[in-house]
Amino acid sequence: MNETNIPDNLTALETLLQVTFSDRTLLRRAITHHSCCPDTAVHDSYDTLEFLGDAIISAHVVEYIYRTHPDAAEGEMTALKSEVVSRRILAQVGQQLGLFPFIHVDIANLRTFNERSRDSLCADVLEAIVGAIHIDQGTEIARNFVMRTVFPMIELVSTHTLDSNPKGRLQKVILQRTGNLPRYRVLEQSGRHNDRVFLVGVFDHDQLLGTGKASSIKEAGRLAAREALQLLQKKDKRLSANDTTA
Repeated sequence: MNETNIPDNLTALETLLQVTFSDRTLLRRAITHHSCCPDTAVHDSYDTLEFLGDAIISAHVVEYIYRTHPDAAEGEMTALKSEVVSRRILAQVGQQLGLFPFIHVDIANLRTFNERSRDSLCADVLEAIVGAIHIDQGTEIARNFVMRTVFPMIELVSTHTLDSNPKGRLQKVILQRTGNLPRYRVLEQSGRHNDRVFLVGVFDHDQLLGTGKASSIKEAGRLAAREALQLLQKKDKRLSANDTTA
């Protein structure tokens, strides 16, 4: 796609971003690849805005993880943050927003261009736009934009992490909170032979944390741990929200 084939519609882009710029040259710069201005790239391309936006997104994501995952270890927080701000996730956010049609890039001057290049451009421009919003509109508006676009990915990535080893993660959480190990107990068993279904509960002492139902005790226990983690996370968020409004 050549730059001349891209509609210069900054108003439509502002509508998409839900942000109105005071200085539209910043927005134009945030969507301009250096292939379009090789001699003036430092001032006219998104490169330095991308550098700023990357740092801003990382800072907001780290704070959000710290506030919403109080029982996570530093290593777990780092792993979650690294995944959320990865090129893959930011490219996905940029593609979902629909940024690519607005990007100014001279494809003829690129060595190669494919789907991976498109994703990389969307990730770059997303970061540059955050940097431009921060300069033009201030910290709060930039944070609100990151909150709308990037924060939902934190929960998706976190849920995937919980799915991978929920029993191990729950054990860490309960040990940190109470010093106890979670205990699993078969609450119900129904069916016969190959049609058996087990209902398993996971407890901290006598407190039921979650339940799971499956055709094997092992899988039912995994589902119980997953539910317990989700319920604990929701409880922590409610407490965090109450502390903020108090």
